[in-house]
Amino acid sequence: MGRPFDRSNVQAIILKPCAYPISRHLIFSIGNKKGARAFVREWVDSVAHGGRDLSATPEPLINIAISWTGLVKIGAFDDNGGVDQAAAAFPWDFRDDPHQESLGAFGAGAPANWWGQQFKSADIDLICHLYCMTEAALESTTTWLRESAARTGLRELFASSGGEAITGRAYDGRKLHFGYEDGISHPPINWDDVPDRPDLLPRGQFLLGDWLENAQSFPKDDPWKALTTDGSYVGYFWLHQDVAAFNKFLRERAPVAAPHLPQGDAEEWLAAKLMGRWRDGTPLSLSPDGMNPALATANDFGYADDPNGLKCPFAAHIRIVNGRDQPLNFVNKSMFPAGFPRVLRRGSPYGPPLTGETDDGCDRGIVGMFLCANINQQIYSLTRWIGKTDFSDVYRDRHGQDPLVGNRSIPSASTTFSIPTDKGTIAIKGLIDFVRLQGVAFLLMPSLQTLRHLSI
Repeated sequence: MGRPFDRSNVQAIILKPCAYPISRHLIFSIGNKKGARAFVREWVDSVAHGGRDLSATPEPLINIAISWTGLVKIGAFDDNGGVDQAAAAFPWDFRDDPHQESLGAFGAGAPANWWGQQFKSADIDLICHLYCMTEAALESTTTWLRESAARTGLRELFASSGGEAITGRAYDGRKLHFGYEDGISHPPINWDDVPDRPDLLPRGQFLLGDWLENAQSFPKDDPWKALTTDGSYVGYFWLHQDVAAFNKFLRERAPVAAPHLPQGDAEEWLAAKLMGRWRDGTPLSLSPDGMNPALATANDFGYADDPNGLKCPFAAHIRIVNGRDQPLNFVNKSMFPAGFPRVLRRGSPYGPPLTGETDDGCDRGIVGMFLCANINQQIYSLTRWIGKTDFSDVYRDRHGQDPLVGNRSIPSASTTFSIPTDKGTIAIKGLIDFVRLQGVAFLLMPSLQTLRHLSI
């Protein structure tokens, strides 16, 4: 058994996705230490934590994340040996700017183009994440937060020239702009150290303060360990989706991919092959020939019975980012003895829905939050593999990419998506960037105890 685990010390979104349909992400730069501590003091008691019954908690739900520069500015290390000693203990992937090569952030998705060119990732010190049921609660809470920030010397950063905060809205249940159901697959985690549960992942893969040899999290030792225990690193990703281009691609390539099917059915077949699930969520591995409502949320499957990718292509999105029982190659197996790295996925779509192939000029996409205990091992490994499929021997095209979210501006990137069939391989050529990075920041989502400490 590990250390005693207090759910009320953990911010709620780490333990469970928020079911509220509206989110807003207020990004701030800290003006001074005293003011920043006063801001946290005003809001720490409103932070949603795992000790609450969220179904009985009135809106809004609030979570707070702080970057490395934010921790420095708020004085987190003033009494713990100073910034220089802390820098030696904290991981580079949290302290440094987002790593362009690891993210595959090239071309239009390069860091120089992020945040609407209004500010840089290094300018982000603190983000308040709001979750609401109603627009009224969202606007009133936003007003209170902005008044509090102005009073305490925080400056809000806007990624749009119009001065709007990034706001997510679920427009059709769990559906994303490309038409896929989201929020189906989540890692099974042994939060409470229940013995003899090898089917559950140890919480140390996602929560700081529980050192694991095969999923190392830093800082490892006090005094900085106490600052991060029961917190989690979070990658905040702002992702644009080119819905019009995706719809056009499906229409144009569907007859090549599935000439035996009517146009509409062929488009759905191709969309399923790109994702690895039908758009209702049904896994190809369990139902390769069509949607099955009884399997729409199914998550208990692997790829051992599909060694040739006939049911689910090797390069399908879900087979790259969660390879389940698919073997890693020798180098990566030694790095990840526990299997494929996992992250906790939180987020929502933003922007109005779009049908058809005519771009209306509106920005739309996904606000993604990816939580883990080791950014380099977990988040960066997955983004590297999204950009280059060289992590498992099942991939013959070592320059292949995730067909949905890969960046085709990566040097030597392949723009072909291969679909194995019992009659041979179908090559779908001319992949483009359907998803574009618009901003990435790495922060710490601290425990409630740490937030209270930083408010004194």
